[in-house]
Amino acid sequence: MPDLHFHWADEVAAALEGRGGRHVIETGTSISGVPHVGNASDVIRGDAVRKVLADRDINAELIWIADDGDPFRKVPKGMESLREYLGFPVYDIPDPGKCHRNFVDHFAKPFVADLEKYGVTPTVYSSIELYRSGKLLDEIEVALENRGKIRAILNGFRKTPLPEDYIPWSPICSKCGRISTTKAYGWDGDKIVSYVCSGVDPSTESKDLMDVSGCGHKGESDITKGEGKLPWRVEWAARWSNFKVTCEPFGKEHATVGGSYDTSKLISKEVFGWEPPYPVVYEFFTLNGEKISSSKGNVITLGDWLEICEPEVLKFFMYKRLQKQRDIKLDMIPNMVDEYDKGERIYFELEEEEAGSEEKHRRMYELSQVSQPQLLQVPFTLCAVLAQLPRVDIPRVCGRLETMGYDRVDCGRLERRIEAAGRWVEKYGPEQLKFRILENPESVAGKLSAQQIEGLVLLSKELGKRWKPEDFHKLIYNTARGIGLEPNGLFEAIYLSLINKVKGPKAASLILSLDGDFVKKRFMFFKQ
Repeated sequence: MPDLHFHWADEVAAALEGRGGRHVIETGTSISGVPHVGNASDVIRGDAVRKVLADRDINAELIWIADDGDPFRKVPKGMESLREYLGFPVYDIPDPGKCHRNFVDHFAKPFVADLEKYGVTPTVYSSIELYRSGKLLDEIEVALENRGKIRAILNGFRKTPLPEDYIPWSPICSKCGRISTTKAYGWDGDKIVSYVCSGVDPSTESKDLMDVSGCGHKGESDITKGEGKLPWRVEWAARWSNFKVTCEPFGKEHATVGGSYDTSKLISKEVFGWEPPYPVVYEFFTLNGEKISSSKGNVITLGDWLEICEPEVLKFFMYKRLQKQRDIKLDMIPNMVDEYDKGERIYFELEEEEAGSEEKHRRMYELSQVSQPQLLQVPFTLCAVLAQLPRVDIPRVCGRLETMGYDRVDCGRLERRIEAAGRWVEKYGPEQLKFRILENPESVAGKLSAQQIEGLVLLSKELGKRWKPEDFHKLIYNTARGIGLEPNGLFEAIYLSLINKVKGPKAASLILSLDGDFVKKRFMFFKQ
């Protein structure tokens, strides 16, 4: 593969190829609320690595695990009725919508279905079902037998050491159903772990969980029936060993010195005898300048994105340099699309990649594709204009765009972009871009000066020709100056006559998007 196209996913694949053998790329998501685009980032990025390995004829599988054995730590916004389930494994919480088997399915199933629309189809697992089916039983037994070694590894990264009787198992209380309030204190050397439901660990970062009390029950947890789980750092290493994971993308919080990855890789090597996976560490996304948070309601899901933009654009955004925090500004989606379209031009050799480009647009575009690449190159803002026109006829619009210089347009892609841009402009677009075609031109006739009307008439005479938007924009300027009118005055006349506003979308694009006979008739109307 040429160096020009070398991308972080290529670098990861090259390292994995050097490791040899079959590769498993693991990703996972804690289902504590609505899975959002931030949760999807490791799955979508992991799929880029899978794609590159496949291109190299290397056997690779992408897996996704719903971390549904984790305790329910925070009540998502709008789900206050679930407060009584704080501390339960999320798998055991009922579906708030009463349409799925449980809380997890309610959110995980749409998430996985949406991933497929992005061309990402991992093998899906449930963490708690791995325990209850016995798939992780060998690793659980190894962890319990090596509890002293695990304790020593964990203590190497802790200020407060774990007690001598530490047992790496988090039981689910058989009386109150919580997993956050139990403490294991004994193991019979076979399948039973003894525990007491005494309360939440005071070091927990969840303020909601701090209000949850243990029920005081003393009980027994059967490891063969999945009546509990391994603590996260042990579980992570156990999963690597069980699935033979060779690569894992994850956020930077796991990659801090002494963090989850540092700990789990030692447990993986020294306890389970498995070489830890190659880490693909990435920075977080923010949404509109703030942290993405289900509990605060500041989220956008994969499905939400599909309503307002193409999936490839989000993938392209995620495939940029990993070690940089990026903000998804919903009102700036046209800028994201413009950058994606630049990658498309480079891919189709309509533009050259800048020397030393860090973003490597061509490769990002190539990896982003859900299906066969198809050229479009119609700006998102122009599609937002087209979406607001009455009775949009796609074949006719394609023909009109061809006269504007947009050739080789794929009409299927155009229709999808127009639909998405229409929903975007309605919800997030600036007021200047929103409009409705004026039906009664007589209502604005008194607002136009004689010079403005003269300018409109002159423009109407040019409408039978083929124009590119940038050339027609210059024509507007030259026409205004030719009759001694400030250009802003002619632009205002155009907007008033067509949409009854003094400002609007790019005037040249608006005019050329409309039927030429309609515009000519409208401009000539004011000559009466």
